[in-house]
Amino acid sequence: MKFKNENGITIVALIITVILLILLASATISTSTKMIDTAKLENLKTDLLLIQSKIKVMADKKAIGEIEEEELYGTKQESGEYTGWYLLNQANLDNMGIKKADASDNYYVNYEDDDVAYGVGFEYKGTTYYKLSEMKEES
Repeated sequence: MKFKNENGITIVALIITVILLILLASATISTSTKMIDTAKLENLKTDLLLIQSKIKVMADKKAIGEIEEEELYGTKQESGEYTGWYLLNQANLDNMGIKKADASDNYYVNYEDDDVAYGVGFEYKGTTYYKLSEMKEES
C-alpha cells in the first residue's frame, strides 16, 4: 500500500483562509467605524444637551426678571442664518462648565425655543446635522 505524503496545506486551503480573514477584518472595521461615528454623535448631543440645560436656566431667570437680556450667555446675531440666536464664545462655554467644547466650532443658542445649534455641523449616515432638535430626531 502506498501512502500519499501530505506536507503542509494546499494553495486552495490557503486562499480560502485568506479570503475568510479578509471578510472577518472588513466586517470588524465596518462595525467599529459605525460605533465610533455613533459615539461621536452621542458625545456632541451630550455637549449640546448640557448647553441647553444651562440656557434654560438663564431663560427662566430672564422670564422672572432676575436678569436682563444683556446678561444672557452669548452675542445676539443680527443677521445671517442664525438671526436672533446667540453665539457663544469660549468664556461663555467655560462659565457653563463645558470646558471640552471649542468655541471656534460656533455654538449657537436660541433662548426662546431652547434649541442649540452646532455651527460646524456633524455628518452622520450621509446627513449633516446642525441643531440639537434635528439630532434628537435621529435617535
